[in-house]
Parts: sequence; C-alpha cells; structure tokens
Amino acid sequence: MADQETQKIHQTVLLKEIYVEFNPESCTHKMETETNEISVVFDEKCGSNWRSKAEYRYGTFGAKIKCPTGDTTGLNFNFRVASPMHYRPIHSIGFNFLGNNKRSIRTNTYVTATDNSREQVHELNFDCSEGFHDYEIKWSKDLIEWLIDGKVIRRYAREENPSKFPRKVMSLRGMVWNASRVQAGKWAGYYTGKDAPYVYTMKDVRVPSLTEVPDSSDDSEEEWMVYKLLED
Repeated sequence: MADQETQKIHQTVLLKEIYVEFNPESCTHKMETETNEISVVFDEKCGSNWRSKAEYRYGTFGAKIKCPTGDTTGLNFNFRVASPMHYRPIHSIGFNFLGNNKRSIRTNTYVTATDNSREQVHELNFDCSEGFHDYEIKWSKDLIEWLIDGKVIRRYAREENPSKFPRKVMSLRGMVWNASRVQAGKWAGYYTGKDAPYVYTMKDVRVPSLTEVPDSSDDSEEEWMVYKLLED
C-alpha cells in the first residue's frame, strides 16, 4: 500500500499557470497542447523569477532545461521548489546552475535560507548550454531524489537528519539572478555581461497531478495553517 501511495504522488501533469514575482517583462510562458515553455531573460537591467500558482504536498517536479550560451559568469540559474517567502523559515529543494562552470550542477536542500551545509556539486558529462536535458526533483515524506535524464544523481533520506528535512508545502520556481556577491565571487564568479541578454529556457515543465493543496492566497488564520509543517 505504501508503494502504491508513493507512485500516486509522483504522477505529473504539465504546468498550466505561473505567477511572475519580479520583472514580468523578462519572463514568458507559452502553454501549448503537448508541451509548454518558460523563458527567463537576464539583460543589463536584471533577471526575473516565476513560481507555479499552485502549491503541493510532495511529488515530482521536472523540466527539460537549457542554460544560456556565452559568458554567463556571475549568474545563477535555478530550478527548485520552495515554501512561501513570507512564511519563515523557508524550506527548499533545488538545482543550481552556476554561470562560471557549465559542466557542473549543484543540488541543495534546506529548512533555513542561511544553511548551505547540504549543497553538493555534481559533474556533468555535457555542457548545460548546448542542449536540453531533463531535470527532476522527487520529494516524498521520507526521501528526496534529484535526477538528470532519468538517472538519480543524489538521494537524501529524512532519517539522516529529520529536523533538516523539508516538510512545508511548496511551489515550483525558476529564477535568474546576479550571484556575484555570494562568497565574494567564489561561488558563481563575477558578472561581466559581455554576452547579454541571456535566455534561460525550461520546457515540458511538470508538477504533481494529485498533491496540490487548496488555494492559500489570503492571510487568514485558516489558510495560514497550510504553511505549517506537514503531518508526520
């Protein structure tokens, strides 16, 4: 029965609606019959970020992703799930592409934004700007898996550290931003912008089909409760 329930929460559908939280002029979403595509542009002004309108309790989140070509040093392109920004602490699980190395990717999960102790670096056997590859986050009650092109590259079990395992409802998010100041440039390098504008593209964007939580757009006490930790 447990295996059947796990299979159910990992069923997916194409993402139909997004909300652009910052600089909507730089983010487009094209919804078609069999696929969809989200493009985020970083130019001389700034980047942008989007999130799914719905939030979820567990499930699989994925997309085929292509990072920008050219000198992207200093930029961070991410694909992640995260709890609402206004209900601290923030819980998150994600992939980070750093502009100074297109042949590696970082996975991370945290339950407070200042804790990066679970970040890991993974070498890629391809350049992430040369074509689309499939990236997935599989999140269940007791296990998180990160996959690239169907292959698991990392597993993180709740039993390793229960207090550090994400358990808030989360939305799917994508973002491009200038990360030059992180660790004084040691993380992503220093931005030059000589090949701007940069276009970060995600297509076949997928979200769970059965784990969406009720609309929680207002701040009433009843709605706020969905942001508390999920039941054990």
